[in-house]
Amino acid sequence: KPIEAVASKTIDVAYSVKSDVEKWSRKLYIKTNILGLGLGIANATAEVDLARHWSFALPIYYSAWNYFKTTTKFRVLAVQPEFRYWFRRDNQRFFIGAHFGYAQYNLAIDRDYRYQDHNGKSPAMGGGISIGYRLPISRSHNWNLEFTVGAGVYDLHYDRFYNVENGRLVDTSRKTYWGIDNAAINISYRFDLKKRNK
Repeated sequence: KPIEAVASKTIDVAYSVKSDVEKWSRKLYIKTNILGLGLGIANATAEVDLARHWSFALPIYYSAWNYFKTTTKFRVLAVQPEFRYWFRRDNQRFFIGAHFGYAQYNLAIDRDYRYQDHNGKSPAMGGGISIGYRLPISRSHNWNLEFTVGAGVYDLHYDRFYNVENGRLVDTSRKTYWGIDNAAINISYRFDLKKRNK
């Protein structure tokens, strides 16, 4: 009987583990940052599960217009690929991430100067870390809401211009930026890739 009990328990555990594995499948999330949209920055992110606990996200941001007048603008083309580690096996709830950042920019906030990456060919480059939390907002768990904040370090090589139409170049500077480089409230839709582990 003891041998039978051990054998039975072993079979139950093996079946449970197999069932748990079979229930999981890779997901693809397509999402957009509501904060970015609020600033007039078009954006989209694709995130795919690599394995339990791990995923890869690729956000793209683009803006090519002024805010109502030529002296206020946030023109940008940026990407921030990120590897994420999820604390839960189903890749939900809390995560930490490590990302690389690349951004071309032309910025002005209705003050004396406008800032642009040097000659339009010296994008900000760097990287950092992030933390976040994702939770389902629909009964099917296909719709999700995600909160993310990140910080990093970037090499900046930029030109400063007088903030008027065709304003002349004032100077060129180079410095290292430390600080917040990512803030997002994402709404996403989840697709099941149906590629189950065995």
